[in-house]
Amino acid sequence: MIAGYLTRKQAGFDKVMAMSRDIIRDAGQTITMMHNDDKEKAMERLCSMAGTVGKLKKIDSEFRYHTLQAYQEYAEAYIFSEIKNRRKIPGMKSVGVGEEAYLLGLMDVEGELKREILEALRADRLKEAEWYFDTMKRIYDITRRLRFAEAVLGGFRKKQDTARIQIENAGSEILMFKSRKS
Repeated sequence: MIAGYLTRKQAGFDKVMAMSRDIIRDAGQTITMMHNDDKEKAMERLCSMAGTVGKLKKIDSEFRYHTLQAYQEYAEAYIFSEIKNRRKIPGMKSVGVGEEAYLLGLMDVEGELKREILEALRADRLKEAEWYFDTMKRIYDITRRLRFAEAVLGGFRKKQDTARIQIENAGSEILMFKSRKS
């Protein structure tokens, strides 16, 4: 009786973990496609991922601790695609993940935006770089007031600190670019 219950629970865990791994892998590939301006394939992958996320949310109730990273990575890919394609920061409801996953994914987007800044500067597109920089600052400013214990929002403070450093570095890159152009 107990062994049967645990066998079913193990099978559920294995399924949840396989789906989580797929989401994490697909999120990374989607972000790479977005950086490479392969928007069509990125959007196909994102739509497919959204379906997997929906299925995972229906079966992960016992394993939420183990699925947070998958939701976070999906949130990062979704938020980044909205910023890059639509020039807007989507809210948590449109992303379709929980609070922790949304906030952690949002902070991870800062690194993707810094990469876009550097690519824009390499291509001599200062206005685009400045727009991404302003978006980085806006995200940081929105989240800066959130200060919670590590047990409540694990990893968030470190991501905030990393975002602040990335913003400072990106701002320096933009200033150096402007000084070389003048």
